[in-house]
Amino acid sequence: MLQIFKNFMDKKGKKGLQNLVIMLVAGVVLLLISAYFANTRGDGAGGELIVESLEFEAPAVASTLSQERYISQQMEEILSLVAGAGQVRVMLTLGNPANIYAQNTQASLSATTEEDGEGGVRNIDTETSSHTYVMVRQSDGSERPLRIQEIRPNIEGVIIVAEGAGDAAVRDALVRAAHTVLGIAVHRVQVFQMQQ
Repeated sequence: MLQIFKNFMDKKGKKGLQNLVIMLVAGVVLLLISAYFANTRGDGAGGELIVESLEFEAPAVASTLSQERYISQQMEEILSLVAGAGQVRVMLTLGNPANIYAQNTQASLSATTEEDGEGGVRNIDTETSSHTYVMVRQSDGSERPLRIQEIRPNIEGVIIVAEGAGDAAVRDALVRAAHTVLGIAVHRVQVFQMQQ
């Protein structure tokens, strides 16, 4: 082995050493990746990403609520600065977040040709596939699906209650501001006068 390495280095020089180092680093990276996926459960042939809205974890709900509160507070601060708006309260309605989970997919295709006694030929093609989630073992021993990405929920609607909403110009300004900041359709923004 040492003799092969010496012969390789004599022929290739510095460029050969660089290529050898690159191949060595690539091999280590591949080993680490395969070791990671060897610890996950699933017998599939390939990893496919499937988008589904699954309720695997309660913390996603908490994060959605904190997002609602954060956006509402920011909106209240900025909308109260609109001339004539006065005190402002904002309520948001967010849709459900969607999660992207890693899946292993196994597919098979079989073809059968049958001949009958009268010389007729019939071809039968059968395709089957199955999907299993890639599971990750947690430190407490439990398993959960490997989430690749959480897609943030869309804002479904906004209610703005403002002291100055009795004025049509203020109401219009609040609707336009919410439309611009949140990027939602104007009909999804409702503005009401605050109770005195």
